[in-house]
Amino acid sequence: MDFERAELQGRALRDLLIVNQLVTTRLTRALQPTPLSLTSVSLLSFLRRAPQGASVSQIAEAMEVNQPAVSKTLKALDEVGVLTTERDPDDARRLVVRMTDAGHALLREAEMAMHPAASAIFRDLDSRSLDQLVHDLEALAATISATAPAAAE
Repeated sequence: MDFERAELQGRALRDLLIVNQLVTTRLTRALQPTPLSLTSVSLLSFLRRAPQGASVSQIAEAMEVNQPAVSKTLKALDEVGVLTTERDPDDARRLVVRMTDAGHALLREAEMAMHPAASAIFRDLDSRSLDQLVHDLEALAATISATAPAAAE
């Protein structure tokens, strides 16, 4: 790898880290009126895309976290009444987690709570630039997913 490429990658990583911290701080603040954290929103967003449900290990793999971290978040969400868990009829050792109607409603509430912060974050991007950003971030996420470790640690 040449020096210019290494420098450019370093700048990109530094900028991503700064943007991540700023966005995380602002969205966490926006979620304060709700009982959800950003981690909870991420997990519920994953479950929304898996209406058939998902196991703890599938969630952990998708979020690249360990199963105890997922279990902790699931426990908090279960206390709020936004998901169900049941044994898989084909494998009694496996729990299947699904989002309830209340979970869908709370996720929409959280998204609405984050909307003003998102609008402020993206206010200087026209629609074409925002579309390009989404495209680039999706491509980056796909690349990261393709190079993910085999098991979450």
